[in-house]
Amino acid sequence: MNPQKEHNMLRSKINKHTIFSLYLLVFVIILIGNTFSFGLKHTPLLLLFFIPYLIVYAVFNRFHFNIKNSFNLKFNYNILLSVLSIVSIALIILHFIFMGGLPAFAGLSMNKISEVAQLRKEIGTRSPGIWNYFSSINIKALLPFLLLVTLILKKKRLYWVLFFCVTFYSFSLMQKSHILSALVPVLIFMVFEKKWAYVLKYLGTICSVIVLLVIITNPQLRGGVNDLNEKTNQAQKQDSKTKSISTGLFNRVIITPGNIVGEWFEIIPEQKPFLNGNGYGIYSRLSGQEFHNYSKELYPLIYTDNYNKGLEGSVNVAHFMREYSNFGKTGLVLSGIFTAFFFVLLNQLFRDSDTGLKLALNFFPIMLLSSGSLLTILLSGGWFIFILLYFLFQNEIELKR
Repeated sequence: MNPQKEHNMLRSKINKHTIFSLYLLVFVIILIGNTFSFGLKHTPLLLLFFIPYLIVYAVFNRFHFNIKNSFNLKFNYNILLSVLSIVSIALIILHFIFMGGLPAFAGLSMNKISEVAQLRKEIGTRSPGIWNYFSSINIKALLPFLLLVTLILKKKRLYWVLFFCVTFYSFSLMQKSHILSALVPVLIFMVFEKKWAYVLKYLGTICSVIVLLVIITNPQLRGGVNDLNEKTNQAQKQDSKTKSISTGLFNRVIITPGNIVGEWFEIIPEQKPFLNGNGYGIYSRLSGQEFHNYSKELYPLIYTDNYNKGLEGSVNVAHFMREYSNFGKTGLVLSGIFTAFFFVLLNQLFRDSDTGLKLALNFFPIMLLSSGSLLTILLSGGWFIFILLYFLFQNEIELKR
């Protein structure tokens, strides 16, 4: 067979199964982390989710549905792009005003890790709840889309304004995931476009922001005190700075998702009962029964030391664990089926999109499924709005490609 023809066939297969491959990576990461922490103890439970997912996806993805992947609306793209950019920047400014300052810079003056942890916890309470939602949509959907579309449409001045805004905003909010959600789409797109200068710029920006935030959120790395754990001497702290950063990032990405899944399996139903639907707010309101948020209720059991020292928080876990916490093994099977149907739909929506754009739009949200609810990522996580904005601009984007 002609080498070029083989290459084209391989590229076509990869493009056809991009969504499936991405989620396979997520599941493998969960499996690795869980096996590292608990051995093969929970593997049968994980397969109760994955096997139904695999079967349903394999069967239904063979069919082609008439899902129109372009809105075919006619409007002035330049005006809409300008309006969206003004709205996005205005939301950033208003959020800073509501918060009464820039949290990351306040964190620099703190010398105890408990103080920084409390500061990060308070970020969400400094502004009204609706503004936290606007902030989430802005940094996870609107800003990433605007960066991507201004790059494709060659709106250089607007692009650079947005780039500096999103970098500063991500840093200020003290969440490492923000800079990733903002820049990963354009980073992936530039990889497929083979624009390596842009790739290096995005990688450098992401690494710089993450390292700075690690230093700010860990005062012991800059001469402060880790008062949540046993103190180590100054020499040990100095020698372990680089190791702490690299090891922490590796554990957070590769080990933690599967480890937390295992912790939930260990606790439910041995220490906490199955919720039988009361882990869903809508069901509890309709049934009149008490709603339970296990993401918060399990925190004292999983992070006991931190809780005993006065810290509170939530335990983010893979998307299928919400169904498990409500319905046990049946919930895992149902979650596998639901997830498969969702990805079949998503694959049909992006059937005619090239691999670079498909990955740019969906990579980060799919990776977040290792530690978040599918519906949460779609709605408050901005995935749905990101996809909607892309299809609004799809015709203009294709004209410039």
